Amino acid sequence: MTRLPAWLWVALGASALALALGLGRKRIPRAFTLAELSKSGTAQRLGLDNTPPPGAAEAMRALVDNVLAPLQELLGSRDIQITSGYRSEAVNRAVGGVSGSHHVSGESFDIKVPGMGAKELAAFITSSGLPFDQVIWYAPARGGHVHLSYTQRRNNRRATLYAPASGGYRTV
Repeated sequence: MTRLPAWLWVALGASALALALGLGRKRIPRAFTLAELSKSGTAQRLGLDNTPPPGAAEAMRALVDNVLAPLQELLGSRDIQITSGYRSEAVNRAVGGVSGSHHVSGESFDIKVPGMGAKELAAFITSSGLPFDQVIWYAPARGGHVHLSYTQRRNNRRATLYAPASGGYRTV
């Protein structure tokens, strides 16, 4: 390949440079922020602090590094939406979360992917080979999302469950 002078790259513009570097063909990885992963409308509405403590922030980073970011890469152009991330004890109580929720320890997120139903997303995750503790797909009447958890405290179980509209959970 012929090397072009810098002035020519400036003249051609950023698009030509991106194509030459291969950026037009490869998606830049999506970055998940701590603010996005701990955002809570309930916390804002009720004036509750939802700042993750260091242990929960570390667990959140492990979940992102080991599951969420690799999943986003596998999904390509379909972006993961976090519908519920970290919850302080107070926020968890306010939303009616279960006692001992992995959301409180920073070990789980509820996610959606536009254009994919919860059942399809859960099947995609479980067949991906990615490590996870639980994948729970919720019926549309219960939110239509996927609960995804990962832990560093023990071996991940790779448990897959379904949360039907009628309530409860069923092993899949």
